[in-house]
Amino acid sequence: MTNILKQQVQGSVLISGDEGYETQRKIWNAAVDKWPGIIVVCKEEADAVCAVRYAREHNLEISIKGGGHHVAGTAVTEGGIMIDLSELTEVVVDENSRIARVQGGATLADIDRETQRYGLATPTGTVSETGVAGLALNGGLGYLRAKYGLTCDNIQAVNLVTADGDHIRVSDTEHPDLFWAIRGGGGNFGVVTSFEFQLHEIGPEVLALDVMYDFEDVKTVFHNLNTYLEAASDEISVNATLIDLPPAPFIPEFLHHRRVIIVAGIYAGSPEEGEPIIQPLRELAQPLADMTAVMPYVELQKKLDAMVPQNANIAGTSLYLEELTEEALDQIVAQMNGAPAPAMVQLWETHGHMNRIPTNENAYYVRGGQYLLLVDVIYEDGQDQKAKEWIDEMRQSLLVYSYEQTSYLNLTENDESIIRESYGSNYARLVAIKQKYDPNNIFHVNHNIDPKSDCELVTE
Repeated sequence: MTNILKQQVQGSVLISGDEGYETQRKIWNAAVDKWPGIIVVCKEEADAVCAVRYAREHNLEISIKGGGHHVAGTAVTEGGIMIDLSELTEVVVDENSRIARVQGGATLADIDRETQRYGLATPTGTVSETGVAGLALNGGLGYLRAKYGLTCDNIQAVNLVTADGDHIRVSDTEHPDLFWAIRGGGGNFGVVTSFEFQLHEIGPEVLALDVMYDFEDVKTVFHNLNTYLEAASDEISVNATLIDLPPAPFIPEFLHHRRVIIVAGIYAGSPEEGEPIIQPLRELAQPLADMTAVMPYVELQKKLDAMVPQNANIAGTSLYLEELTEEALDQIVAQMNGAPAPAMVQLWETHGHMNRIPTNENAYYVRGGQYLLLVDVIYEDGQDQKAKEWIDEMRQSLLVYSYEQTSYLNLTENDESIIRESYGSNYARLVAIKQKYDPNNIFHVNHNIDPKSDCELVTE
């Protein structure tokens, strides 16, 4: 049956038993173990067109793999056709217009490598192995969020394969309704084969904050951090990580198994100018270690890769917090103490440009709150139920402190109520656009916006 498809595409068409199939079906989260009936490894953007048309003709479920880095495993289908963009990694920079054309399989490392040749960058995430497509379509929070917004805010145009199998360009002047939707609406509207991103002057060297505090000082650290953030400039973005350090060889022995708070971030301006501005962040309490330094931006972007292991079982969730009160912090600590396996709890402060964008400027609704809570637990085989129950309990216990019960969909389970809440008043508009471009819900292996959803469009 696949012979026709093999004749149509320039890339590879793989089925179970073929060389390369096992490698291509694997994704970052080992807890997701699915077997696509067909994998189309695209060599050129037109291959995605052929794959969508073939899937429609044969009534096959479609999944789309960029980097395969989502905790929910939305890159892979069971028995359907996986459209694998991972070999479409070209990044072309136009230095004059400050636009980067990026194919849909590129990773953050691919983008940073090319854009930094010109001292330019676009806001992305904080793990270099992440695929840009899923990140950008669902938002994209990273170190440049306070200065330049989210990844989706910097999309200027995309090339997209529609549910009808057409390959179209989408921008503010071409299919503007669809352009609004893809900036935060996820993979619901088609296969994005390439992006055009706005670039900004960053690097090549930046001032990278990296301070470790003892967990016993957790209340002092966050009290002082909250005070600092009241007048923080757009140049600084701060991520705090609560973690039990493993007995790894690259960690000093006196820190093995010790629970700590790692306060990290960037000053997105002159390092010399930033030194005195970030100094209070290096004195939130008595540091255990301070590795703050001027370093290449590309190295900062890779710094957290080791904390996100490949081929591990991962469960995770996220929640925007209205504010980090002492009661909310107490609840986070109590829940962390009950984790069934090693957990990493991150609190990313949210201020600056990302929160000044109107909630209806694009599909990404969340433009408020003080922190984004990100929770991951790495568990052994057979612990699935315990891990998921703990994640659910963690989320439910903190809903009372949340910002409109919204989540960051790039790191959360696939749950209809979470999806609806996270799109807020934008949800009905997304449903209407879904009904126009994908009424049969061809693209549903994602945080799905069901075209049959019962909701009322709110006009402003």
